[in-house]
Amino acid sequence: MGTWHPLTETYELILREQVPNLFRLYLNPYVAQACLCLARYVATTWTNQSGEQFQSFLANSFDEALSGAIKLARYSAGVAGRPSTGVVFDPEDRLGPFAGASVGEGRVEFLPGLAIRNGHPGHAAPHSPDGSLGFVVLVPTADGALEAQADEVLRVIERDSPLVIVCLDRAVLAGLRQAPAGLLKVVVPDIVVFDESFVDRHVPFAAFTARRELFDHWNRPGKTTFHSTTFQPNTVSSLHFVRCLQRSDPGFHAAVAADLERLHADLGFRRQVFRSLYSPALSNATRATGFDVPRVRAAGDFVFASDRKIFDAVSGVACSLRGHNPARYVAELEVLGDEAECRAEVARRLRDLTGLEHVLPAVSGASGVETALKLALVAQYPRRHVLALKAGFGGKTLFALTGTWNASYKEHLDPLYPDVLYVDPFAPDAVAQIEAALEANPVAVVQVELIQAVGGVRAIPEQVIRFLDAGRRRWGYLLLIDEVQTGMYRTGPFTLSGAMGLSPDLLVLGKGASDMMFPCALVLYSAAVEDSIERAGSTLPDAVRRRHGYEFSDRTVLNVLRQAERMNLSARVAESGALFARLLTEGLAGCPAVREVRVHGLLIGIELDATRWPRRWFRKKLFWFYLFNMLRHRRYPVLVGFCQYEPNVLKITPPLTVEPATVRAVCATIVEVLRRPFYKLAAAVLGGLIRSKIPWRRKHEHADGPADEPGER
Repeated sequence: MGTWHPLTETYELILREQVPNLFRLYLNPYVAQACLCLARYVATTWTNQSGEQFQSFLANSFDEALSGAIKLARYSAGVAGRPSTGVVFDPEDRLGPFAGASVGEGRVEFLPGLAIRNGHPGHAAPHSPDGSLGFVVLVPTADGALEAQADEVLRVIERDSPLVIVCLDRAVLAGLRQAPAGLLKVVVPDIVVFDESFVDRHVPFAAFTARRELFDHWNRPGKTTFHSTTFQPNTVSSLHFVRCLQRSDPGFHAAVAADLERLHADLGFRRQVFRSLYSPALSNATRATGFDVPRVRAAGDFVFASDRKIFDAVSGVACSLRGHNPARYVAELEVLGDEAECRAEVARRLRDLTGLEHVLPAVSGASGVETALKLALVAQYPRRHVLALKAGFGGKTLFALTGTWNASYKEHLDPLYPDVLYVDPFAPDAVAQIEAALEANPVAVVQVELIQAVGGVRAIPEQVIRFLDAGRRRWGYLLLIDEVQTGMYRTGPFTLSGAMGLSPDLLVLGKGASDMMFPCALVLYSAAVEDSIERAGSTLPDAVRRRHGYEFSDRTVLNVLRQAERMNLSARVAESGALFARLLTEGLAGCPAVREVRVHGLLIGIELDATRWPRRWFRKKLFWFYLFNMLRHRRYPVLVGFCQYEPNVLKITPPLTVEPATVRAVCATIVEVLRRPFYKLAAAVLGGLIRSKIPWRRKHEHADGPADEPGER
């Protein structure tokens, strides 16, 4: 990399210790450390908060964290019957294109009900019908520019008693902790957003920390994944946060050092902190699955929990090209050219692979989808309508929800982007429905997943895809294809759209681009789209590049592309997928527990039959019986996932380099478990759950220090 990069040491530690990175079922000590520090920062910065309890959500960017904070504020306001509109006081325009983008003399609003007060004329605060606001966002800067708006801020707070969100960078926080007076000494926040400066902008990281009573809305059963992202929690950003903290704020670090060390040595304390300050639901899941043990490692295709070796068929939900912690990851990145050379080679390779001339970075699939939609709406201005497909999934951040069909993820979040049309692609008259929608509305962009991975690993009927592809010439919309899960060789070819002969105007890639090491995604778009954006006078691409561009992102993507070429990855995935298809189809033929096996390269779904008794009793949790028994298999344990929209569909997304012998062993476990009588599955689950509530592992816990029982702080 030419010069030494501070992130290198973080990765060397992860690789040396084989610390799981993109693996959720793990009481990650670095996640617990980060959340403890964030909660302690809030409690000690506003001294009258010292008795409060806090919970944090870790995100991949300031935009993602702010989006989650606003979601939480809106949700809380909605539950309480309060207004959901808000105003942002942002004197230095730090939000940039977060909520909207200028287009010539006009403006595209991505987030209605959110006014921006940055000192520019024409930005008046929105009001609910009764004239009040539900929340206020304050975005201070180190130069104190927000103080000029202090009187207006205080008038709004006194008038409406809104929830208050405060956005901090490290410089602002340092000044605030030393300042004797000022607006933010008077205003006590309900939610605090921390940005990328807390990791020196080396790796995608941000967070929001809120009072527990607000977070409790999302701690309820059925809401625990209401706001989530594939890449979080992870080790690289939370570990780097703690390492940067030690350098940037040694006094604060010294005050929490004993607790940080205890989180490594004391599993019970780690469980308590992880549960109370990060996620009670995830803490429960790690305990129920047996991953809350002192020593969890990840290498290649496997995760090791104490003495158990488990094949990871989830792989960060389709993130893994070559398994956990590629041993030569840092060495591979070090031999690449300088940053500009890497970026240029990435763009050149992607152009050759997809035909799309322009590329922008993203920090997750959701941020990639948001960027692609924003580009399309700016390029197509004044057209505003988005056509999306039912059972589609674009992400859970505020604007990504445009392409997310499931209404349960939008509860109490209105107003969201309004001009969205949803059409059922599986309806017998789907083409006629789409044609009618296009005739009646000036559609700017059509958003499509070729295989709805969250929606049950279902391929969109080809006649629908062909109609949407051809319709661009008639109706003039842009075609946005989301290949966050199907691209990067997951289904065999580099992109499924390319294999189908499609040439989208915009393309989103994610997951596999990360190599399970660095959180990143990609947005590709055509020269025609770029020309339209330039004619509109928009600086949106430059703003995105500044916000989401990371040196390690370019290097990781370039290394992935080179390694995939070297390994002939496309052919390997095709062979492995064909083997999975044959073994699962033959092994599960006539199996009463299975309705259908769907194999698309190494994106695999197994639909369970939830119509027969007794499986029908457990329809919404049926997956758990099979997941648990595969995970606890005596000879060859396997971790599989399930689809959020269709939990009766098991989801298998193994590393793309999986060997044939491993495929056979994995399929043997899956077939054996799926063919077991249901009463045996249920008995195993019941026994496991009983054991998980008893400290049967206490003798192992003492190996790394004394264990405390978990509890709320």
